[in-house]
Amino acid sequence: MEKSYTTGAVNEILTVKEAAQFLKKHPGTIRRWIISKKLKARRIPAGGTGVFVILKTDLLEFSIEKMVRLEHRAKKKAKKVTSHSKQESLLI
Repeated sequence: MEKSYTTGAVNEILTVKEAAQFLKKHPGTIRRWIISKKLKARRIPAGGTGVFVILKTDLLEFSIEKMVRLEHRAKKKAKKVTSHSKQESLLI
């Protein structure tokens, strides 16, 4: 029997609403990220203006990048606070 190494869950297509629920954000925030090219999405012709759809892999990649950036900022901010407190103690 041949094994399949692809998982359907990763190739899943999500709507803006589903992506918002997944990231615990408002759908308007997801749309802004799509329009500003921060989050990859495709517009499919449906209804009058079309509908955005997001691949789950793109959403996971986006959320990991965002998490890493936030972590980096927190470390940078902590380092800055530490260096300021050292300077203040030297002035006294």
